[in-house]
Amino acid sequence: MVLTVNVVNAALITLILGWYAEHAGWWIFFGFVVTLTGVRSVVWTDYHRHKEPYRPTAIWAQLATLGSALSGLLWGVGTAALVSDNLVEEMFLAFVIGGMCAGAVFSLSYHLPTFIVYVVPAVLPLSGHFFLDGRLVYSAMGGMLAVFVTAMTVAAYSFNHSFAKGVQLNVDLTQRTRELVETNAQLAAEMGQRKAAEDHLRQAQKMEALGQLTGGIAHDFNNLLTAVIGNLEMAQSSTGIDPRMAGLLHAALSAAERGATLIRDLLTFAHRQSLHPRKVDVSVVVDDAEKILKQTIGPDISLLIEADPGLPLAWVDPNQLELAILNLVLNARDAMPSGGRVQISSENRRAEPGTAARELPPDEYVVVSVSDTGVGMSEETLARACEPFFTTKEVGCGSGLGLSMVQGFAAQSGGQFRLSAR
Repeated sequence: MVLTVNVVNAALITLILGWYAEHAGWWIFFGFVVTLTGVRSVVWTDYHRHKEPYRPTAIWAQLATLGSALSGLLWGVGTAALVSDNLVEEMFLAFVIGGMCAGAVFSLSYHLPTFIVYVVPAVLPLSGHFFLDGRLVYSAMGGMLAVFVTAMTVAAYSFNHSFAKGVQLNVDLTQRTRELVETNAQLAAEMGQRKAAEDHLRQAQKMEALGQLTGGIAHDFNNLLTAVIGNLEMAQSSTGIDPRMAGLLHAALSAAERGATLIRDLLTFAHRQSLHPRKVDVSVVVDDAEKILKQTIGPDISLLIEADPGLPLAWVDPNQLELAILNLVLNARDAMPSGGRVQISSENRRAEPGTAARELPPDEYVVVSVSDTGVGMSEETLARACEPFFTTKEVGCGSGLGLSMVQGFAAQSGGQFRLSAR
């Protein structure tokens, strides 16, 4: 805007004083103004096009101040040198320059040095021209110009001070707003973490209560079933039993043994199953499980086994580990009615603080993971998947103890069971 006004005023003066008054010097003045304005436009465009945070703004402030000083000097010296003794022409020039200085209060005073180096060189040469004339009216005009420059400078200083305070307030407000946004985001994150921790604690307390209840009931039923199975075996071994009675005893014994298996799963979930841990090569356990699984999962499901070389021995009950792997793979099979792929991976990892939902002591652990390409689980199903007797299968197709047994076995073995869904 400043550059445009500069060219327009120069064109106006040149048309009136150069063309109408036939004073060729004003055309030269107009050429200098256009040239200088063009150079300033190039610098201004370069500033906006290529400015980067690391480039010091002091350089651009110095260039702006230099351009403003050259423009003011051109107007002051040019008009003082070209003005004639015609009072009307002199008053016209004083009016134009005064108007430009008044406009500069609003357009340049945000950077006070730029305003001063423009206004002072623009006005003082013409004011000096009036003083040197010696006549009273011209001396009065020179004094008026000097007073005008002083008043404009004071106004510019006041505007600059207010502008600086406004900018500072805006910066402070922006900073406070940013801090408030960051605080709100941090608070929201902490609230989310607290809610997750409360949910985890509530789930842990629920599972602990279920485990205590299940363990107590399963222990008592185990004692009862032990007596039942013992008596059935004694009755079955007795001589003189007719075939019909022998069949009934066999059926009763089979049912009791299935009940004993169910009780063992419940005890495993409740962390009360008797384990016999020892140093075990997990790869060997997986290989043994693979032999059974290949005959169980069906031809439409491919089984992939992966194991890190040099896997260290794990301290675990091998029979229960094999049973856990079988449970996980059979669950994966049921999730792929149209076929798919199951992968059993074994690797060594180090547990660090904060890397697990339930903190494990920092140490090296052998991790056995089972993944499949099945249908996955919803968030609601995933949240309840390890609860005892919870199942999404049809009635009679599962006890709902498979995953809870795996979770209890992992916890009782000093490890951790983690379940995720795609």
